[in-house]
Formats: sequence, C-alpha cells, structure tokens
Amino acid sequence: MNDAKYKHSHVRVAQTPNALASFGLLYESDHGPYFSLMGKYAGNHWGLDSTTNDAGDTVFKNQYKIGSTVTADLAMGWRIHHIGSFFRDVTPSIKIANLFNNRSISDYAGTQSYGDAPLFWRIAGRSVFFNMTATMP
Repeated sequence: MNDAKYKHSHVRVAQTPNALASFGLLYESDHGPYFSLMGKYAGNHWGLDSTTNDAGDTVFKNQYKIGSTVTADLAMGWRIHHIGSFFRDVTPSIKIANLFNNRSISDYAGTQSYGDAPLFWRIAGRSVFFNMTATMP
C-alpha cells in the first residue's frame, strides 16, 4: 500500500495511487518461440489535492477521484535460424499493447479555460504492431 498524505491531515497527495503492482509471464526458447504477458495495476488516486476557499486561501482538499486501472501487454514471436544463404536469422513477432482495450480514465488533466469543467486523460486504446527482423551474414 502507498500512503502518501500531507502531514497532520487526511488529504492524500494528488496523483499518487494507493497501490501499484506489476505482473508478468515470460517464456523464451533458443530454438524458436518466445512469449511475454506483462501487466500493471495502478490503484485509485485523486486528481487534485488543493482548492481555494471563500476567503481566497488555498486549502488542502482532495478532488476528482480517479479509479484503479489494470492494463496488460502481450508479445510473441518466433526466431527462425539459418533460413538460407541470404538471411542468417528471421524473427517475425507481434506485440499488442493494452490487450483488453481498457479505456478507463487514468488521470486528471486540468480544467477548461472557460467554465472550469474538469478534463481527464484516458488510457490509449489497444494497438497492434507486427515486426519482422532479419540478420544478414
């Protein structure tokens, strides 16, 4: 657990998740396949930790609670050795970021310049990348 609070208060420091964790599964073979599944958990946090009271003074107060998020990335490929006289090794691979397409709000981004409506960042959607590398002798 992460307990980031201002001294002598119950106000949490903005943008500090109450918990962080990562997990992963890796496999690699010298003779072909490799695979990884990596994930990250970020607990809930607050977007702001201060506000202005009626007298115009800055006071500690949490605002804009951001929920916890979980994301996972997948990568897999195959190393093909000694494919011929022109290429020594060829490695096709695919990488998928944000495997489950989590589009949750991830952070506070400030306020609109007109009307002071809060703005938020979202996790970028799923992306897929295909790579092909080749080694020449």
